[in-house]
Amino acid sequence: MNIEAQILTLIRLLQALDASARPEDDSLTLIGIALVLAQLADIRAEMRQDLAALGDELAGHRRHMNDHFAAIQSELYRLAGLRPK
Repeated sequence: MNIEAQILTLIRLLQALDASARPEDDSLTLIGIALVLAQLADIRAEMRQDLAALGDELAGHRRHMNDHFAAIQSELYRLAGLRPK
């Protein structure tokens, strides 16, 4: 599920809980809040995993581009008859 959709669902849930909260319903409100907090923790964990995966992909792309740059630089030195530094 899309993270934005999950956040919007949580906001609606919180608004519904707030609207339906009555002083005598404290236990139901606490259960609802606990469920929302658990869902938020799940979303945070998913976002951390996604960001870690993105970081790994960026590192891989960086290495890949560095390899290409080194090959192109070497070819340019060879064509110009120069020695690499």
